[in-house]
Amino acid sequence: MKKLRNVKPGTRKKIRRDASSELAQKAAAFLNHPTECCLCQTDFKRTKKTVKTWHVTVNESRARLTCPSCWGKLNKALDGLKNEKA
Repeated sequence: MKKLRNVKPGTRKKIRRDASSELAQKAAAFLNHPTECCLCQTDFKRTKKTVKTWHVTVNESRARLTCPSCWGKLNKALDGLKNEKA
């Protein structure tokens, strides 16, 4: 009888292991997040409102915490750069 799938058995395990490892690294970076905004150094006080409005960005092994006002300024600056390039 012919096999219906072309995926080698070890390939799926390797993909799962790599994804699990990457998730663990990102989770560790998220747990070690800073306690202030990376741009304006406003203190982050953990409340329901701040948790919902502040933005956490994880790039490689570094986590950045950004307050809503700086996040808006950052998005406007990035939109301006996109419009200049287009």
